[in-house]
Amino acid sequence: MEGNYDYYQLFLTPPLNKTVVKMLTAADSEPDHYPVLVLDINSNDVGTATDKAAYVALWNAAPSNAVKGKLTGGYGPFSFVLELKPGQSPPSKVTGNPIHVFGGVFSNTFDSKFN
Repeated sequence: MEGNYDYYQLFLTPPLNKTVVKMLTAADSEPDHYPVLVLDINSNDVGTATDKAAYVALWNAAPSNAVKGKLTGGYGPFSFVLELKPGQSPPSKVTGNPIHVFGGVFSNTFDSKFN
């Protein structure tokens, strides 16, 4: 041992098991936009996330995901850091299926011309 810092690192701080996890769709492709449908590790619907912070909050709120660990932001919009709980192995991905919002785009195009 070199000193107090080594003692602190070896005996007082628990080792963190962090891993980078990518968000992929159920078809294993990277989503291209938010909002996304958030699925837990058992592929159950958790909610809809409009951005990365909302995705992290919804993912962490699911009890089945809490057993795995805690998700935090990562690099880019679809990459995360997962701090695993002791004895847990990392999932291959976190799942988010894009929601396509096109409703109302064409709804009033012809209404004023024919009424």
